[in-house]
Amino acid sequence: MPLSEIILVIMGLLTVSMIAAAICSHVPIPYTVFLVILGIFLGSLARHHYELNFLLDFQLSPDLVLFLFLPVLIFESAINLDARSMMKDIFPILVLAIPALIISTTIIGLGLWFLQDFNIIYALVFGALISATDPVAVIALFKELGAPSRLTTLIEGESLLNDATAIVLFNILLGISVWQQFGVFDFYVAVLEFLRVFFGGLFIGVIMALITSELLFRIKANISAYLIMSIVLAYSSFSFAEHIMHVSGVMAVVSSAITLGLVSVTRIPQKEKEAVDETWDVLSLVCNSLLFLLIGLSTDISLLISHADTIFISILLVLIARAIGVYGLVPTTIRFFNLPKVSMHERHIMWWGALKGGLAIAIVLSIPESMPERETLIYITLGVVMFSLLVNAPTIKILMNKLGFNKLTGQEEIELQHGLKESLKHSKDILQIFRKASIIPTSTKKLIQEKTSKVFQSKDFSPNNHTKSRYAHSVALRIEMKELKYLYDIGFLQYYTYMNMRVLLQRDKDTFMAEKKNTNIKQNPFVKAESMIIKQLRENDFATSILSWYQDVRFSQNLQRNIAGLLISQKVITEINNVTDIDKEFKNNVIKEYRERLKRRKIRLEYIAENYPEFYLGFEARLFEKISLIAAKIYIDEAHSSHELGTKVFSNINKRITDAIDKLPQITDPVPKLKPKDVIAMVPLLEGLSSELLEILSKSAKSVTFLQNDLVIGQDERGDSLYIITYGQVTIFRTENKDEPIAVLGPGDFFGEMALLGKHVRTANVKTDKPTMLLRLSRKQVLSMANSYPELKIRLEEAIKERKIT
Repeated sequence: MPLSEIILVIMGLLTVSMIAAAICSHVPIPYTVFLVILGIFLGSLARHHYELNFLLDFQLSPDLVLFLFLPVLIFESAINLDARSMMKDIFPILVLAIPALIISTTIIGLGLWFLQDFNIIYALVFGALISATDPVAVIALFKELGAPSRLTTLIEGESLLNDATAIVLFNILLGISVWQQFGVFDFYVAVLEFLRVFFGGLFIGVIMALITSELLFRIKANISAYLIMSIVLAYSSFSFAEHIMHVSGVMAVVSSAITLGLVSVTRIPQKEKEAVDETWDVLSLVCNSLLFLLIGLSTDISLLISHADTIFISILLVLIARAIGVYGLVPTTIRFFNLPKVSMHERHIMWWGALKGGLAIAIVLSIPESMPERETLIYITLGVVMFSLLVNAPTIKILMNKLGFNKLTGQEEIELQHGLKESLKHSKDILQIFRKASIIPTSTKKLIQEKTSKVFQSKDFSPNNHTKSRYAHSVALRIEMKELKYLYDIGFLQYYTYMNMRVLLQRDKDTFMAEKKNTNIKQNPFVKAESMIIKQLRENDFATSILSWYQDVRFSQNLQRNIAGLLISQKVITEINNVTDIDKEFKNNVIKEYRERLKRRKIRLEYIAENYPEFYLGFEARLFEKISLIAAKIYIDEAHSSHELGTKVFSNINKRITDAIDKLPQITDPVPKLKPKDVIAMVPLLEGLSSELLEILSKSAKSVTFLQNDLVIGQDERGDSLYIITYGQVTIFRTENKDEPIAVLGPGDFFGEMALLGKHVRTANVKTDKPTMLLRLSRKQVLSMANSYPELKIRLEEAIKERKIT
């Protein structure tokens, strides 16, 4: 068929799909299911009418699904996936994606072998390809039906990961079917191959996404470049992993999309992120529409009927295997890892909602034609997929309603009342504008208001005090999240600081939604990462400059965080006062809580301004100058988009703003510094040494900076350095007695000297009480000088002897 005709048919199929979408808005059938039915109907017409035979040329093929549709559908799902929610439930997701799928493969394979006298290897091949819950079907249907967020995360996460598991397992079993033998050694080889392919794909996807994200950030890419590179990443990660590295292309796409979503998407303004989401939604809609239509076109009902008995048994085996995973492995995993329970109702949806789709068909079509049972497996696969789409899918909504998922909670009832009230208010406001302009008479206005009042009429609802309190706090959290994103969009917060605060805020939200006190607070992953970085860098001379730079950045970020926290708290207090449907008592409780936060932030900022006045003033001036320039840039971008400013004018102003931002001075070195020689001369340990020796020591010493609550050295760690405090304060304590400090040291004091006379394990922890600057002298440096300068050796031995006595 000529290319022009192919394009014409594809455009026709997309047109049919959009008409189907319009029809589906008026009938209780999911869009994707309706497309399958429509595809079956068109296929039937094509088989019986010669003039429509060209439609039969458009059949599903493995390459079409795997290389054209699947990367887009998986990438779109993964980039919008809440990765943090997924990580919270990663263990049940992994159990469903790997062990449960392997068990399902075994049950289905053994069942077909025992009941239908299938070749055991071929039966297992079918079990592998049919066990995956297809993200194409599941994600599309759950978006339409509005499943609960955690349930959606569980099913999305599982479907994304078990696609890769199914494909890898299928390829391993297909290889065994060719050789027709399998020993103990082969089992271990198969396990290693599975791990290599699965995690190899994950690794490649992460690396490619990080490179793409950093590239986009460095070149200051606009939204068009971001969209193009995200599409490039979706297809290139799959192809590179699958064909070049021979690992899982699906896992590469999943990991690249999640990584790009975490690292890069949050760096772009909210409006641009919405454009990204809309673009990927359109791409997903196009692929979904064509895929489900082609599934229908590829299905010949008459041939399926001839295999009805085997299809029926296969459906039963698939449902039984799925039930074992959902009702057996999931609750066991939840209990073992002490995670929030997955209710029985949610498990019912996970069981019945395990749909099959285009991926299973693509995999079965990739079976070599030389395989004896190929045709039978294709018809069985089509039969199970048809049952899944025509029986499971249309009844999910009915099941969800039956189980009460459509009922509103008390908090949702309050939100409904608020939404109806605000909608009615806006409706009346616009009518009032028309009335004042004498566009409509008063009588018409009253008539319309009577009708709209009925539209927004709400039933009587009296929430209890607990529900009212939760609603007040949920409103405050929404204001916080919105203001945090706004501060990032206008350039107030750096990306890392924004993500750090976002994680903390999300944790508060999760704790609030779970209705439990946050008694077991896990360490913020960003703080944990910081601690690991500092631990690796703090006693290495080669990393001194890196550590100093990093500490300057951390100090700036802490200052940013405190200013942002102050602004956010103030915003919540102001906006929640304007919310009319929160009782005064609960509103005042929230305001009191945020005023306490405001007070704490102000105290921290006053402390920084008092102790580091030059740095604070310079930082403040640079930050707000940058914000003012970014605000001007946002204005000219919008003015240019709406044609208020011409291109020449826009380019002129934009260049001025960009140049001004680039010329802003860098603010560093928040902690006051003294010359090393002067500081060393002030230390009692080294006081009175010759000027020549002090000069040599000062040149050898490394200056290191630590912020408040940083661990300088850890108990039981090996160290070889002496530290001299030049600014700040540290506390020495042992791990077993954290509340009983051994000593508090300040400027001129020193510690770690025991390490200078040999390999030594630190006997205590040293933690900073405030931003602190230290001079570090290593054992190798000092002992080298002590051998040449006896006065230094004597001084060290006397100091160590005195410290041992005390």
